[in-house]
Parts: sequence; C-alpha cells; structure tokens
Amino acid sequence: MNKALSWIFLFGLLIGKDKYGVTGIVQNADGEGVKKVELSIFDTEGEEVKSTKSKGGGKFKFKKIEPGKYTLYGEHKKEGAGEINFNVVDEDVELELIITSEPESDGEEEMADAPHEEEKEEISAPVLIPQQRKKPPKALLKFEETFFEYKSNLKALKSEIDSLKRVVKGYQKSQTMPNVNRELLDLIQVPAYHHRIELQNGTVVTGDILEESDSTLVLKTQIGTLVLKKEMVVRVDEFDKPAPKVIFLGDPFINYYPDRQIFSGRVKNTGEIRADFVRVIGNLFDQTTANSGSDSIFVKGTRIVYNTNVVADTALEPAQTANYVLTIPIRKGRKVQYHTMDIHWERTQ
Repeated sequence: MNKALSWIFLFGLLIGKDKYGVTGIVQNADGEGVKKVELSIFDTEGEEVKSTKSKGGGKFKFKKIEPGKYTLYGEHKKEGAGEINFNVVDEDVELELIITSEPESDGEEEMADAPHEEEKEEISAPVLIPQQRKKPPKALLKFEETFFEYKSNLKALKSEIDSLKRVVKGYQKSQTMPNVNRELLDLIQVPAYHHRIELQNGTVVTGDILEESDSTLVLKTQIGTLVLKKEMVVRVDEFDKPAPKVIFLGDPFINYYPDRQIFSGRVKNTGEIRADFVRVIGNLFDQTTANSGSDSIFVKGTRIVYNTNVVADTALEPAQTANYVLTIPIRKGRKVQYHTMDIHWERTQ
C-alpha cells in the first residue's frame, strides 16, 4: 500500500503542475515600493486574465497562471502607470514593475537627435536660385547734354528747391494718422484669398478663381471681379491660411473592464498656430452599430488667458504634445465590438 502511494505522489510531481504563480514588487521612479496599485495581466489577445492590487511595500502575487506570453500593467492615481512583458514556461515567475507619472522621452530624444546628419547633408546640397527677369538699364541724361544753362540759373534753382521743401514740410504736418479704436479695427474683415497670380508685366493679383476656361481666368478680388487672359499669366500659386491641426500619436492603450474601457495616449499639434480647448472624444459601439457609450476629456496643455477673461490650460502650441486618459462607461446590457476616437479644437483670441 505504501509503495502505491509513493508512485502516485511521484507521478503527481512529474505531470500534475500545469499552472504557476507570478509574484513581484511595484516600485516608483525612486525605487520605493508602492501599495494599492491596480494590477492586471493581459494575454496576447488583449484579454484580461487576472487582476489584483499591490500590498504593503508594493508586493503582489497572482496564482494559477497558465504557460504563455503576458503583459503586466499597473496604474496608480498619484504615482502613474507602467507595464512589463513576461513569459510563463515551466516555473513560477518573479517580476519588478516600475511605474512613472511622466512619459518616457528617451526614444523621442534619440529620434530628434538622429536626423542631424541628414540635415547637415541637406544644408551642404547646392541651392537652386530661380531665374529673375533682367531689368533694362534706365536711360540717364549725360552731364554734357543738359537742356538749360545751369551756371546762370543756379541761384534761381536753389530758391525753387527751398520753396519746395517748405511745401513738403507743411504737407507732412497736415497728414496725421487718426486714432482708431482697436475694437473697430477688429470689425473690419479682410478677405482671405487662396490664389496669387503673377502677370507678364510684373503685376501680382490676389483673389479666388471663380471660373476657368482654355483662354481666360475669372478672378474675384478685393476691388471686384477680373477677367484675365491666360496668355498674360506667368504663374499661379495656391496658398492656405495657417491653421492648427491636432493628431493622435499612434494608437491608444486600452484597459478593458466589464463596465468601462480606459483609453490612454498622446496627441500633437502639427499645425502652424495654436489650437485652443483641445478635446479627445471617444465612442463605443456594439455589433449593430448602436452606441454603447461615449465620453470626452480636455487635454492638459498650455495655460492661456483669453480676451474674454477665460483662463484655461487646454491649449496646444505648434509642435506641442500632451497626454490624455479617457474613461468611457459601458451602458448596461451592451457588448462593445469596436470604438472610434476623434479630436476637436477651436481657434480663440
């Protein structure tokens, strides 16, 4: 009987353990253990396997984890968030998770430093200067070809010049710039045209092209509508008014929960001017395209005091980036199949 029990015990040791434990510690950037960190293990499909909270000193423990590849994600309200990838093979795993409140910028600094050599190469490349029209020399009157006796009339000429100077000074004094209220100037709307047309005689016309045929251009300008012959046109340029443009930097990181989904990521203003009141909007949909949840959040950017005395820190200057964390609650009885993300902003003085 004892011999049979020994064989059963040995057999259990060899093939009985197919799930393992995952233990470790959560630390902040200073190397201190952090407790009450929300911890979740996700598989390669993004499905949550297990979740728990770190205990005193940042220690945590997961039981019965099957072999495979996983990601451990931790998030704390004050200390920030972090993640680490690990594999479970045939033994227990011990991890050390570091969470930070600021995004890592080493990669971006390396990417920002990398193009220096290419920029040097571009600078050293020859610059092609566009050809310019040569202006014909002006016909100057030769000194020997004067049409009056300058010696005998020199005093009279000097008297005329002095008289002309007095007239010019009096004219300049009478021409003063009137004081115009700034609010009145703001009411004057200057049209923003999209086309710049250069003619053969050197004239430059700005306006909007209303109609175009094989031989003519119909142009709307500030002084009215002009019809130009194409044979007189040298060049047509199209330009847009500078504007802000905010984009997502990559796909967001998503935390899946039964009653909500949490999206986190970064946005950047790639436009030429400031974007005001930048807001990230998210929507959840089920398989019938019915809305299963929606919410939005303003990003934290530059603090601006607007003309209306409104103070906000949701503006993004050109080339500025910002982080966002958007929590979207799921409506009861709905099963989310997909989501959409959008960015809204305004232009305010």
